[in-house]
This record gives sequence, C-alpha cells and structure tokens, in this order.
Amino acid sequence: MSTTVEKWGVFELKLSTSRKYHNPFTDVKLKASFYNSGQKKVVHGFYDGDGIYKIRFMPELEGEYSYVVRSNDPEMNNITGTFTVTPPSADNHGPVRVTGEHFTYADGTPFFVMGTTAYVWHYRPGEIRERTLRSFSKYGFNKIRMLFFPKHYRGNFNTVDISYEPPCYPFEGGPKDFDFTRPNPEYFRMFEQRVKELCEIGIEADVILFHPYDFGHWDIDKMDEEDALLYLRYIINRLSAFRNVWWSLANEYDIGCDEDNPGRFMLSQNRRNWDVIGEYIKANDPYGHPRSCHNITFGWIYPDRPWMTHVSYQHPDTYTLMLELKREYKKPVINDEYQYEGNLPDCWGNSSAELTLLRHWLSVMAGGYATHGEAFVIGENNRDIFWSYGGDMVGDSAPCLKFLKEIVMTCPWQEMKRDYVNTDGQNYFSLSKGYEFYLLFFRNTMNGKTLWIGPKEDPKADVEYDAVFLM
Repeated sequence: MSTTVEKWGVFELKLSTSRKYHNPFTDVKLKASFYNSGQKKVVHGFYDGDGIYKIRFMPELEGEYSYVVRSNDPEMNNITGTFTVTPPSADNHGPVRVTGEHFTYADGTPFFVMGTTAYVWHYRPGEIRERTLRSFSKYGFNKIRMLFFPKHYRGNFNTVDISYEPPCYPFEGGPKDFDFTRPNPEYFRMFEQRVKELCEIGIEADVILFHPYDFGHWDIDKMDEEDALLYLRYIINRLSAFRNVWWSLANEYDIGCDEDNPGRFMLSQNRRNWDVIGEYIKANDPYGHPRSCHNITFGWIYPDRPWMTHVSYQHPDTYTLMLELKREYKKPVINDEYQYEGNLPDCWGNSSAELTLLRHWLSVMAGGYATHGEAFVIGENNRDIFWSYGGDMVGDSAPCLKFLKEIVMTCPWQEMKRDYVNTDGQNYFSLSKGYEFYLLFFRNTMNGKTLWIGPKEDPKADVEYDAVFLM
C-alpha cells in the first residue's frame, strides 16, 4: 500500500507477529532497507510493546521510495512496499548539520542556536507542559536541553526539591530493581511525544542520554556498560528519525557520586566509557544528528574526538574561553551552561538578568553560541523551578535574549569574524564581515572612543558598510 510523507518527515511501518518471545526487545532482529534514486539506507526497528514492532525512517530525498524488511521472525521477513516523498512544508528545513564552526539546516538555512534548559519538563502534567512550550516559543528559544532519565536533586545547600516521580519509569521493574534489557515503551512514547511537540514549533531537542542526578533514589545510573549500549540502540532506533534530535552523551559527564556518601558529588572522568558511547552513536544513528558531551565547571571540557560534531561546555567565561575552544577544536562551540538567572543560594543559580544577558552577548561576540536557564524559587515553592520542570518563565533575561537573537539574525552571522581592531576584550567588542558589515557591542560607556571602520590602507576610500551598535 502506497502512502505519502514529506521530505525530512517520519515514515513509520507498524508490524506484528503471532510468535511469542522471552524478551522481544533483544530476541527479535528487525531492519529495513530503503531505496531511492540508486541510494540505499538501512535503519533498525524496535519493539513498541503490546505485540507491535515499528520501523521509523526519515526520507532525505523526494520522489518514490521502496523498502524491504528483514527479520529473524518469518512473519516480518521480506515485507516490501513503496511510498512517495513530497517537498517539505514551509517550516521544515530538515535536520541541523555542522558547517565549519556553525550550524545549518539541511536545506541550507543558517541555524543560530538560542538555547534554554528544562531538564525534566517532559513528565510533568499536561497543563504545565503547555505553559512550558508557550514559554519556549514566546521568547524565541530553538534548542532545549532535556534529560531523558528522571532527575532527583537537592542542590548544594538542600534548597531545591527536584523530586517529582515520573508517571512511569524508563524500564520494567521498579526503583533499584530495573531490568535494563526491557525498556518501558510507555515512558519512551511519553518522551518522544515531547520531541514531536518541539518539532512542530521548530525547536531542536538536545537529548541528554546520561546524568548523575540519581543519588541512590532509582539507581538508573548503576546501569552497566552492556546494558547502556542496549539502551542506546533502543533510543536511537526510536528517536533518530525525528529531524530535530541532538545527542548529548551526558550532563556533567565528569562527576559521579561518592560511594560512601551517595548524596555527594565527586570528580570522575570514568563514570562511563564516553568514547565507546560516542562512537556507538556515530556508527548507529543513520542520520548523523549533532553529538556532544557536557562537563561540570570545575571539571574537564571533553577533549576533541572524531565522534564529536560540536563542543558543549559549562563555564561562566563565555568570551576568552570560547575563543580558545573555537581555535583549539575548530568546531561549533556552545556554552550550554554559563550559570542561570535565578535566586538560589547555589552560585550556578543566582545570576542577575544583566549578568545573564552579558554572558550570552559575550559568547556571540566571540563567534560562539550559548544556552540560557532560569532557576527561580517562587515564594515557598522550591520544587517547580523552570530549569528542571518548566512552566512559566519569570526572569528578565529571556525577552532580552529574544531581542539578541533578532539582532543577530539580521547579520551575515556565519560569515563574520572577530574584529580585533575594534575589540579590547573588556569594554567593547566587534564582529565583522570584511569591511561590509560590523556588529559592535559596548559593555561600558566609552567617552571619546574612536572606531576604526573600513580599509586601513586608504582612509579616503569611498566604502559603504553597514553596522549595528549595541550599548
């Protein structure tokens, strides 16, 4: 039976069998080969519970596709079919790719990262999720950092209460007794629905695959390496066909829990073999979605690796360190956490709106990208903090960051370089596209400051240029 799907949309095959398996997640092998214009792409399927198996495919070409399904289950083997891929809709620019030190949609449209953070908004009640999505859209955010696994955290001073239980768990079993070889499709469906909702409003889902915020509550972080690869295979097979997916190996990969004191962090680069995980994702994601690994401020920024498409780092230095990392890695660099606007006693959650905006602007003036977050306790409520659970943004930096994004998107952003002639690294900063276009940011009033615009070899040359001044 023929069907139709738009380019960079999701084509889904639903299959079933009368055969019963001890563990259908591991016992059944299922994949399909898709053909168009002499090109072939192989994708793997997954078990979705209730006797249903699925294969998801993101077509990257227009025209007619054919497919052949292969399986070790005879009832699902040698299934064939065709479908037609139409041009993408107006707001569908395809997945985001890395181009040099920047990001570009598959159709060539530049992508300027304006990120924010809502770690576990995906399992809060519907009304809260709707408010969260409205906040994302209202302020122009287009990349959301979100944990896949639930989070349990009290902060350094035990002043936050990040302890909502999800409506279901990611694996069969229960806390401290999960069977990691048996994913819970209900939890995965819940998460992928949030990914779909973000895609519908043009937002990238930066999916954080592992994190240390468990502290012995669920023991999901006790998953061994073999089970970790099974989990990765399953989540890749479920989510990779969505064009707005990014993969973050970990949030703060370089911390673990003290075995003698489960409520305490300790530095550790070896919580997992991150290179194995990164290479596994690179090898098994058919579409090459962006990949990174995020550090803690006082830890180690992850060293350059072939599997890394871009740098994701955490540090309040959004200018000098950004310049150093761009020079060292020669990849896009995102300061994915420069400390949050908020009122917490923790240093990471008590930045003013002015400081938040300054740090974000400095990342831009260094030619990089950044991710915002908001950590306000409202009254006595120390649970419903946007940075973890979403809801309504209440800070003053978000509307200013929307204005920042609007300004930058009027510039030839990806063609601009640091203009050191009009940058002192403290008070004033400049990016330029040759002598044609300048973006100048003044941190402080500079009485009598002279700008050096245009060719220096002939000060009398008649050159037209555009400039945007920000003070």
